[in-house]
Amino acid sequence: MNTIINGDILRTMILAGAGKLEREKSQIDSLNVFPVPDGDTGTNMYLTLVSAAKAIQNLPKNCSLPQVAESMAHGALMGARGNSGVILSQLLGGFAKAVNDSKVLDSNLLAKAFSQGVEAAYKAVVKPVEGTILTVAREATEKLINSLKDEVSLDQALEIFLEQGYLTLSKTPEMLPVLKQAGVVDAGGKGFLTIIEGMLLGLKGKDAADYLIEEAVISSQKTLSKIQELQTEPEDITYQYCTELIIKKRNNVGEDTEIIRKYLEEQGDSVVVVNSDGIIKIHVHTNHPGLVLEYCGQIGSLHNIKIDNMWEQNELLQQNIMKSVGVIVVSVGEGLNEIFRSLGVDYIITGGQTMNPSTEDILLAIEQINAKEVLILPNNKNIILAAQQACSVTNKPAKVISSKSIPQGIGALMAFNGELDLDTNYERMQEAINEIKTGEVTYAVRDAEYKNLQIKSGQIMGIIDGEITVIGEEIEQVVIDMLKDALLGDEDLVTLYYGSDIKEAQGEELVNKLASLYPDIDFELHYGGQPLYYYLISIE
Repeated sequence: MNTIINGDILRTMILAGAGKLEREKSQIDSLNVFPVPDGDTGTNMYLTLVSAAKAIQNLPKNCSLPQVAESMAHGALMGARGNSGVILSQLLGGFAKAVNDSKVLDSNLLAKAFSQGVEAAYKAVVKPVEGTILTVAREATEKLINSLKDEVSLDQALEIFLEQGYLTLSKTPEMLPVLKQAGVVDAGGKGFLTIIEGMLLGLKGKDAADYLIEEAVISSQKTLSKIQELQTEPEDITYQYCTELIIKKRNNVGEDTEIIRKYLEEQGDSVVVVNSDGIIKIHVHTNHPGLVLEYCGQIGSLHNIKIDNMWEQNELLQQNIMKSVGVIVVSVGEGLNEIFRSLGVDYIITGGQTMNPSTEDILLAIEQINAKEVLILPNNKNIILAAQQACSVTNKPAKVISSKSIPQGIGALMAFNGELDLDTNYERMQEAINEIKTGEVTYAVRDAEYKNLQIKSGQIMGIIDGEITVIGEEIEQVVIDMLKDALLGDEDLVTLYYGSDIKEAQGEELVNKLASLYPDIDFELHYGGQPLYYYLISIE
């Protein structure tokens, strides 16, 4: 029976927690509600804890309790990835602050440390949702605090915590209907209790001796090597001027967007034409901006004209002259990366649905980008918290645009203006993402029930703004059926980005069919090259 925890014992407990989570992370991954091929809660929490374990593994023996706790918290903060990983890092960070001045940890201080961890985790989430890891940690902590009226050993304290934690976890489907319908408990809560179970085993000396953190670190680094690929080298530039403008059509008549696009493609590349209620946004790389302006002037009045000399920008980059505002995006797929580069992105972190970059990955990008201020486009709802956490620990002014998809990220970049300051760009880009509706087409990785849909493993799913709306057997038909529900009649442009498993001819055939079904809407096709998702679709 243990009455105190010192630095060495806490180190052993964290290593044991990492070992337990390593063995069970796949099972926790499978608890994700959506049957999409990117359920990664267990993996994200594991990689976050591995970062904490690696930090304390490098400490000399006989370190004090505060030293071990602080290293654990910093490692978790830097390694945090995904929403579950960020919340875990906050739980460990609050825990560490509570033991900052203590040589040993007893049951009372353990309860206080859990309490401060829960408080920090709730503060990290803008809109906390009950029925998640937050609820599990909070109710387990409250039960432990109420049990300290009697003398309780550390072993008993953790057992009390786990008993209440699993009781709360079993009730999470009643708190979140989406969990009940999927027939699962909250994955983050399960992951957190798995860590505490491992820590209890470590406290009892039953597990940690068999766990080699070096093996876990090597395993995690194989994953990390896929994540951090940064675009820093200037590209060869065929067309010198990045030309952007807005056309206000006269009496809402004039050339349609397809005719405009064909003309601009004759003048250069990286063409984007967006038509919304008689206002046309233009983006093109060209050697003849004057011809572009003259042509567009025949269609309507010109506004917000911006012409950047990209050769000059490259020379400034090579001379290490700092920009005012730089842009970082998270993206995966050769074609998508090229689109982002053409829109002037300074730094690309490779990652997304199946590879959530860590706080440290994003922090490195912020520090390395040659700009005074930074805007970050996570392009995935599970990366936003890690990006915000990175902004909170850097000294460079940085803000996160809450883009939850690649189409939203591209839409936000269309509103970016390097001549404006950070705050103005932030407001413009935040507003722009609200104008984009996102469609995704992928396959189910397991049988599931979602709302009124009975989903079988391997079926094709159509998802609109995070909601599964269509299931079927054929990719093309799912896209058609999904757009039938998603298009409300006031859309002007639908852009399809086809993935690595789709051939260009397939995409062209689909776009032609869609154009015949919706003659008043412009359809565009671009190579995205993204894995797992057959199509990403932007609806404007």
